[in-house]
Amino acid sequence: MDFKLHQLPKSLRISLSVFLLTLSFGYFSGLDLLKHTTDYKAEGIQENVLGNEFDEEAEELHFKMSERELQGIIHSHVITISMLFALLSFMVYFTSLPLYFKSFLMIEPNVSLVVTFGGLWLMWLGHTWIKYVIMISGILMHLSMIMLIVTLLWQLLIKKEN
Repeated sequence: MDFKLHQLPKSLRISLSVFLLTLSFGYFSGLDLLKHTTDYKAEGIQENVLGNEFDEEAEELHFKMSERELQGIIHSHVITISMLFALLSFMVYFTSLPLYFKSFLMIEPNVSLVVTFGGLWLMWLGHTWIKYVIMISGILMHLSMIMLIVTLLWQLLIKKEN
């Protein structure tokens, strides 16, 4: 199969582009929630998972997540986000990008997803140093998402036949 996204009919390219923008809106609105729950800080990640009930100077009281709550968060996020990355990876496969770049965009977000949410589990078990790994992998995951969306929009809306 040797077709490329930029070769699709204009109406389908526009429809897929609107879908990508809608998907981006939903995905990146989650960053606002992340801002409120962690303040984009490693300590905020730890506080959100492990609580701060022993910190008398804390502005807002948080309790350690229950195992069930953490499992629910990990389960729902990993399942839904991996499906999202699978769909975007399928689309990226049909771009005119070099194979090494396509492969990176198709694999990296999933690796970061497992490291990020697996890291939350390890932190809950008491390995607090992992908060820095979680933060780095989360940043990589979000940057990968941006690269996926920008690349796909470029291929759908701007890329012309050679």
